[in-house]
Amino acid sequence: MLLVTIDTLRRDRVGAFGDRRGLTPSLDRLAAEGIRYTRAFSHAPMTLPAHTSILTGLTPRRHGVRNNTTFRLGERIPTLATAIKSAGYRTGAFVAAFVLDARFGLNRGFDEYDDRLGHNDRPSFHFAERRARDVLSAAGDWILSRGSTRSSVEPPAPSDVQPWFCWVHLFDPHAPYDAPGSASGDRSPYDAEVAYTDAMLGAFLDRLRAAHALDRTLIVVTADHGESLGEHGETTHGLFAYNATIAVPFILSGPGIAHGEVDAPVAHVDLTPTILDLMGGTIPEDLDGRSLVRAPQSDRPIYFEALDASMTRGWAPLFGVIQNGWKFIDLPDAELYDLSADPAELHNRAGGDPHGDLLKRALLASSGPEGSAPAAPVDAEAAARLRSLGYVGGGQKPRAVTAADDPKRLVSLNERFTTALTAFDQGRAEEALGAFLSILQARPDFVSARASAATVLLALGRASDAVRLLREAPADQADSGDLLAKLGSALREAGDLQGAAGAFERAQRSGNQNPELLNDLAVAYAGLGRTADARKLFDTMLSRSPASATTWFNLGLFELQNRRQAEAAAAFRRAVQVEPSYGEAWYALGSALVGADPRSAADAWRRGERLLPHNYDLLFNLGMLLADGDSAAAAIPYLRRFVQEAPRARYAEDIVRVRSVLARLERRPS
Repeated sequence: MLLVTIDTLRRDRVGAFGDRRGLTPSLDRLAAEGIRYTRAFSHAPMTLPAHTSILTGLTPRRHGVRNNTTFRLGERIPTLATAIKSAGYRTGAFVAAFVLDARFGLNRGFDEYDDRLGHNDRPSFHFAERRARDVLSAAGDWILSRGSTRSSVEPPAPSDVQPWFCWVHLFDPHAPYDAPGSASGDRSPYDAEVAYTDAMLGAFLDRLRAAHALDRTLIVVTADHGESLGEHGETTHGLFAYNATIAVPFILSGPGIAHGEVDAPVAHVDLTPTILDLMGGTIPEDLDGRSLVRAPQSDRPIYFEALDASMTRGWAPLFGVIQNGWKFIDLPDAELYDLSADPAELHNRAGGDPHGDLLKRALLASSGPEGSAPAAPVDAEAAARLRSLGYVGGGQKPRAVTAADDPKRLVSLNERFTTALTAFDQGRAEEALGAFLSILQARPDFVSARASAATVLLALGRASDAVRLLREAPADQADSGDLLAKLGSALREAGDLQGAAGAFERAQRSGNQNPELLNDLAVAYAGLGRTADARKLFDTMLSRSPASATTWFNLGLFELQNRRQAEAAAAFRRAVQVEPSYGEAWYALGSALVGADPRSAADAWRRGERLLPHNYDLLFNLGMLLADGDSAAAAIPYLRRFVQEAPRARYAEDIVRVRSVLARLERRPS
């Protein structure tokens, strides 16, 4: 069984669904060999909620994951992977972006959950990703590693190779659009990403076909959501729920699957029951989705929502329903569209058409009891990787909303916010700061803009200005967990560890329980000499997220501070095992080892130097360590680089010392 989810893929870019750009020959081939569902919808235009619905068969109201940063899937909710694993399959997942990191809960049921992404030491609002080529290479290796050629839609027999279920997530069509040059041609940046993703998927499928791994395998392909590309004033996704972002391609292909087209409404919640049905498994009775083995009902209501702007900015929450070719969006300025006559959703029929009342009742009927999900374990490493739209934290309290809070009236502010985030990521920090401050003049209650502005100020070394900006937040945000956590970071950078710890503690009391906060509080406690409190928090964080490289790194620093070199080295080793590209951790590992094992310290520093070529403290230490060792000649290239490149004002005395060592080494016979 192969499930492929392509992030941010508009349905109208797939040839099998009517596009004529020729972007998706691989997807078109799959669709021609199976069934394409022409009216498939996502329940939320955001990656984590949409994928949670795909893998649970529940709408966001039931599984409780409502945006990308705040939640993780509850432990008691079964998933497609847990059901398939219990049937005897080996299970693997290969995800391309941090927003689906294991800490958000979708890893349950997978024997292998490959969310390995590079470490990013530079502050950024853009979260880490990897290209389709890399994800698909790893997934292909895993699928073929056991040589399973049995059908992944049939229960395994004891004499057969263990069947497999593999979920592959591809992120390339997501902004920023930067497809490899060979895929670009004369296409738009977005279309180039779509074409690149399809080409990589095609090569992956060809590899599996050549190995006969797809001979009897069910293949399901969909997108988590689409992309607005300027429609209705939105550039990307997450704010609105027009069909540009919630209409998705959905293809079912494989042996025994009829060829054709289904024009009845279906949704992401249908994937789990359909797959279980085709496998001969038991479908849980309480799912929101329905197996598509039987013809879907033409008058079925499809629920959707877009809540991130409400959660992170205090804007109006967006709920809606699609039924019988009509779409209702429940906002202060309600919207009603006849999708058959008006597929672009340009003519609002709300207020005068009886379909509005019918769909309002359908939306109310779809409500039911709401589920809840625990706060997501987002640590400092996670925060550096999260990008908006909606990918930076919120913590906005619910309040009464008016027409002024309708996202249609605030879309230009949303675009300014997104543009500011991009400006910072591209190195234009002052421009980004000015934009954030301008947004706050218009909406002082815009929590994410205030937190983002503070992040920029900290990156610019202006900690006291960040403290002042955070303390100027509206009075009703005095207990905002996100702003208090950011205030703690600002106070720490300003040198006020006691104030920082107090702010972090207040953030905890406000209900903010994610490991980013625990990490910061542990560091503050360590700096204040509260060793037992710090160690308890590190233990808590690592029990929740044992694969957090940043937490292992900070624990190592804590152990170094307490002169526990062996324990520090062990923690740094765990950090680089999780993130081999974590240059600072390699540097720290060498520092922990240098007294007891100089050879291993030199090896660690070599790894660190390749990742941090402009860290001249590291370059100096590595060169001098090698100069005093058995292979002193190996020090010469590092010491020469130090003399040539190290800033004179800061390293004047060290440069004199290194020149003296170089002269001695270069006089030695070779």
